Amino acid sequence: MGPWSHATAWYLTSGVLAGDDGVVSALDESIGAFARGIGRFLRLPTGALLILATAALTLATVLAVVNALTAEPMTVGHVVVLALPVLLAAPVVAFAIRRRRWLRLTETSSGPVVSTEVLGPDDLADRVEEQMRGQPGAEDVQVVLDAFTESQLPAGYGAGRMGRWLGSGRLGIVGYAFTRVEKAQRALLVAAGGPMHAPYLKDDLRISGLALLGTVLVVPLASLLAIILALVLLTA
Repeated sequence: MGPWSHATAWYLTSGVLAGDDGVVSALDESIGAFARGIGRFLRLPTGALLILATAALTLATVLAVVNALTAEPMTVGHVVVLALPVLLAAPVVAFAIRRRRWLRLTETSSGPVVSTEVLGPDDLADRVEEQMRGQPGAEDVQVVLDAFTESQLPAGYGAGRMGRWLGSGRLGIVGYAFTRVEKAQRALLVAAGGPMHAPYLKDDLRISGLALLGTVLVVPLASLLAIILALVLLTA
């Protein structure tokens, strides 16, 4: 997973955490540090994505309302057009809620740091994989972390990266990993000490991933809807 460190400039501080019941395990801390790192790494791009999706949906909604109000008479087609922005907003709202909850829980779940060292993202991923070795679900965790690492590589790394993503005879690296997210999440939750120690792992990450994908798709779809409605209004 070495190239990941070249793909990002993100670093974070991690260490041994002292809780009320003693020192938290090294694996618990590594999982927590990695979860916080994912949140920090994705905070800006996902925030920008939500702004774009919200702007496109708002414009499409306004134009749909104007189109319905100026129609004489209003037909079922106008009602359907009005409903489209509402349907498209569903994944955006779901992702916004889950994103906010992930960021809040990962930042507040850490205890006081008593010793620190600066680690890059690939180092934290390697540490989690190493400490999970031999535990239930270790293979699923490795597949998911490898897929996440693969998705962060810049275009210059590895010829035919898109071909590896799409795969041959299977869903590809990222798609194949998605089918194992549930098992990997369960294994990480147990290794981290349960929901009390890792509340950020309670939400189904598959749903969060689908909500993210839906939000990405909303931007072009809502923009296309807004363009069509604008043309309809201009030519009416």
